[in-house]
Amino acid sequence: MPRIAIIGAGLAGATLANRLTSSGFTVDLFEKSRGTGGRLASTRLGQLSADLGAPYLDGCSSEFERFLNAYVETGVIETWSTTRSDFSLTQHESVEYKIGAGRNSLFTRELLKGTTLHTETRIGVVWSDKQGVLIRDDQGELIDYFDAVVVAAPAPQAVPLLETSPRFAHRAEQAATSANWIALFQLEKRPSRLDGVSVIEGEHPEFYRIVVESDKPGREGLLVRVEMRESWSESHIDDDRELLLKKIEGLFSEWLGESIEPSASKIHRWLYSRTLQSAQLTEPLWDAELSIGACGDWINEPGLAGAWNSANELADVIIDSYSASGSLL
Repeated sequence: MPRIAIIGAGLAGATLANRLTSSGFTVDLFEKSRGTGGRLASTRLGQLSADLGAPYLDGCSSEFERFLNAYVETGVIETWSTTRSDFSLTQHESVEYKIGAGRNSLFTRELLKGTTLHTETRIGVVWSDKQGVLIRDDQGELIDYFDAVVVAAPAPQAVPLLETSPRFAHRAEQAATSANWIALFQLEKRPSRLDGVSVIEGEHPEFYRIVVESDKPGREGLLVRVEMRESWSESHIDDDRELLLKKIEGLFSEWLGESIEPSASKIHRWLYSRTLQSAQLTEPLWDAELSIGACGDWINEPGLAGAWNSANELADVIIDSYSASGSLL
């Protein structure tokens, strides 16, 4: 059976791995972080769990919504009926969001069943030659040869990995991404301004979104996630983390109208938080001659649904290609 390497364990990489393993491919997936999820990553703060990347799985398309609903039926994904407001606390209609049961990263773990997962492995080189497609780690050590390699990393990280295909690398360079800071605060008492509301988003000079993570089904304690606006984050992108965490705590306290005293807190910097403008491609990135491809939300449509669509479109091409050659018989 064809052996495929996928670089990146976010939604795109996990979806592609799921499709390929289900079709008989042998899949090795390489992820630079300790866990899966990419921009669906989760973390722990003390004994509590929080979603560090996207706070929920926004359907955005009827096809992606149907895909998520199938996992609701198996209990891997839950429905969260939220109370929402803007930053002036004007109430909005409640919305039902999809979230991973327990934490969002568990959803990608479910998709990766049957895949050989290599975490904390940073890939530095992807190169096609007569023996196949080789990958080396960031220290230059050869990991192995594969029948094909797919890069499922954010666009700026994908550029050097697609060096063997300058056309693909150029496409990745065309995608625009944004950075942002996220802070988590574990509190003993719920601030009065957060009574009756779980998600706050809208126009604000510093904040992009505030989510009471512990309001999600199955979560415990009191944990609040504060996501900073892109422009603010960019202006503080290289600031000292501890000083910045205190600054965000102060801004949050100011907005709440009361001082908070977190029992635990954490800050995380997303250098490639969102794709703002994709490369606007009409076809999946797959070079049959080089046996190299790429997928992700930077290919055609930003967002989770875009990442999922890209992975499925590429999976169709790869499966058809190997089926036509008789490699899957």
